[in-house]
Amino acid sequence: MWRKTVRLGLLAIAGLALFTLAVACDEEEAGGPTAAPGVCVPQMPPEGQANLFHNPGFEAGGGPWCSLHLEETPPFEVSQELAHSGESSALLRMRVPAEEGGKAKVFYLVQEVTPEQFPELISGYYRVENWTKGTPKQYLQFVVIAFDVPNLTPAYPNHQMRYPLAGISEEPFNIANAFFVFLGKEEPRTGEWVYFERNIKEDFQQFWGAAPAGFSKLRVLFEVRYDDKEPGTAAAEADVYYDDLYMGPASANPNQP
Repeated sequence: MWRKTVRLGLLAIAGLALFTLAVACDEEEAGGPTAAPGVCVPQMPPEGQANLFHNPGFEAGGGPWCSLHLEETPPFEVSQELAHSGESSALLRMRVPAEEGGKAKVFYLVQEVTPEQFPELISGYYRVENWTKGTPKQYLQFVVIAFDVPNLTPAYPNHQMRYPLAGISEEPFNIANAFFVFLGKEEPRTGEWVYFERNIKEDFQQFWGAAPAGFSKLRVLFEVRYDDKEPGTAAAEADVYYDDLYMGPASANPNQP
């Protein structure tokens, strides 16, 4: 919790407060691209179901899952090549040539939801194939973003929790409106489905002081990405599959490790 204490102390200093808010309150990382308006449509929770995600296994195609920043990266695919259950999964296909570099490049799978209460648990499965690391900061993660949260301070436009799943062992960059919680620090295992889960409500309570209430929407992103790639180092490649994604009460979690 010392990071939170230091952060709040800095925000009390007027000059630093303006700087911090200016560089670190984008929906993704400081200096990153801004999502095109209308790309993702917030969803009401499915009626009569514990899972807040619509189409969690991609058996009904891609919607209402969406992709952000299509000017930077291609959209996700619905694949029948590999699936944890059923016949389909979501595929993020990273293909970045060796000569390309940059601060960050993110391949996304996103759903936005508007539940009345903040959910308890996220779980699911990922699978990695063809992992070629083009920079030390190449990794998988999922991100939970709560927008317009009146009960959390400081008063950022959004409050985030970020969950690296594999590929990095240290925080990849500084961001004022997010905390990192590592679910894995090793290189990703390839050729097998890997289960993950996290009580996101407890994490918001621990790191932000309370679970979000009164928010306008939640955005959940499942990613493969890199940060700080130097041109000419190596190609950054991966095929990352996500399937059987769940967000809701822990007691109703349909997934098992």
